[in-house]
Amino acid sequence: MFTLVTQFEELLKNIRPPQDRLDAAHNLPVLVRDYLAEHEDFETLAPHSRLVGSYAQQMCVGDVKDVDFLVRVDGDPDTNEPEAKQLIQDLKAALDDLPDALGYNGYADVDIKQARRSVHVHIEKPDFHLDVVPCIAPNGFDEPLYVPDRGFNKWIKSHPCGYTNLLNTLNGEHREKVKPLGKLLKHFRNHQMRTRRPKSYWLGALLVHHITREGGLNTAESLAELVCDLFDEIYRQYASLMGRDDGATPNISDPLLGHNISWNWGRTHFETFMRRVSEGREWAAKALNAKDRGAAIVYWQRIFGAEYFPSDVQEAASQAATAAWPGQASVTATGLVTLPQPAKILSVQPIKPVQSLETRFHGPSEE
Repeated sequence: MFTLVTQFEELLKNIRPPQDRLDAAHNLPVLVRDYLAEHEDFETLAPHSRLVGSYAQQMCVGDVKDVDFLVRVDGDPDTNEPEAKQLIQDLKAALDDLPDALGYNGYADVDIKQARRSVHVHIEKPDFHLDVVPCIAPNGFDEPLYVPDRGFNKWIKSHPCGYTNLLNTLNGEHREKVKPLGKLLKHFRNHQMRTRRPKSYWLGALLVHHITREGGLNTAESLAELVCDLFDEIYRQYASLMGRDDGATPNISDPLLGHNISWNWGRTHFETFMRRVSEGREWAAKALNAKDRGAAIVYWQRIFGAEYFPSDVQEAASQAATAAWPGQASVTATGLVTLPQPAKILSVQPIKPVQSLETRFHGPSEE
């Protein structure tokens, strides 16, 4: 089995957002948040705002183009005070003067629109989007809070910071493999689906449910095996819906609050996602069962893209080998790190080999 550890390490580096986009994600929200905190007509409560979403979770992949942040306001969600629809309108009115304020910082071209649960701010240069989400947070950001729904004109319970904390906890409990696996799932969606993409929060919920199911995540497995397991689990769980003609789509429960978060997933969009998952599942299984390294790489490149998944990792492996065994390690053309005999390194007893951990991958089921 070719797990291609170095290739996957390089893949994760290649899907990391460019530094200039990370800088924009860091700097631009601060300007908008400070503007709102000082606004005379739109009152916010301390602590006034909190970053949420993929950037706050450190789960961004590719070109970061949007950042979400919460703005805390006073109110009572049970009595719809202030009215959810009106609150979004008020926030939009407060942000209408933002272009003038940002113009002094070199961001004069700003477009501001109302969305269903936020006000959307698009800064033309450097082509960056901000979703400003007002919320009523009776017990602060780290407890369940309420966000407005303009369409239904009511406040909806949510727990975005709790989800971020859950991801951090699961990642720590599973040898730092949860977030890389989540990033690969998001990149797979982005690469395979130019349109009809499922929301990132849906993918995150699928990941959490996969990790917390009985048996959990086998941290002894490589990322290659974990990706295959994840594809297989998603396909197994929802394949039965594909044969139905009643327009059924998955009811994905919120990992923290339990309600259905994918209620608005369209049938054709779901079918497209499942076709991509089915293909990814088959290719991942073939990659793990490939008889030679080159064939395994080709299958992974089908899944993640040849421009992201490298064929030749000799340079990266050489750098890692040099760091670990300066002047002693060498790398083959396939990226395999080799060392001299132990007796040539130190005058000690030869190093005993360590048996590799058993894995659970036995190929996909024949469904």
